[in-house]
Amino acid sequence: MAGRADEMVIAGMKPHSIVNMSNPFLRLHKGISFILFVDSLIILLIVSQLVSGFSNSTQTSVMGVLAALLMINWLAYRNRHPMVYWVGAAVIGLAGAFFAINAIFALITLLTGAVSSLLWVFLFVWAMFGSFRRSLSHFHPSYKNAYFDRIEQIPGIELEPGEMLAACPHCMAVLAIRPDLLNSKDNCPYCELSLVNSELASKYEEE
Repeated sequence: MAGRADEMVIAGMKPHSIVNMSNPFLRLHKGISFILFVDSLIILLIVSQLVSGFSNSTQTSVMGVLAALLMINWLAYRNRHPMVYWVGAAVIGLAGAFFAINAIFALITLLTGAVSSLLWVFLFVWAMFGSFRRSLSHFHPSYKNAYFDRIEQIPGIELEPGEMLAACPHCMAVLAIRPDLLNSKDNCPYCELSLVNSELASKYEEE
């Protein structure tokens, strides 16, 4: 089996997805890069509100420089430049803090009787957890090693009969699994997300 690790089908992935994005890191990195782009726009929006009281020339200068820096940071992160690893995590975390503050204000508004704020509470809380979770992904050793192209040493694991090593399709944690016993209710012990795609599981259950 030496040299064949790249051919292993990740548990829970659809067979037709095993193409260029079969590496779970590439899928995760692509998703985080998109979130970084969106959160960078959120940061621009926040700063535009903060500098709205200054002169037009000051606003133009500040927004122009910040937009250029955020764009450079996003492009560098997307290309996995080492210098922007933690900068990208900080931008996503900052946007998550912004969503958290707005979620609190929306919740206060909801408690005062404005039922229409319920939707905003849901949206801000959802965006907050999404940003924080992706920001915290940068502390995961597997993601960090993959980003920096480091070879991750997997300690020897004694597998029981029927077990195999597979990576969680969400956080890339290496797990010992029994493919024949996996179902849609099995979650990763690290990120607590489903190891098996629900649509794929239901398809095989019907068969």
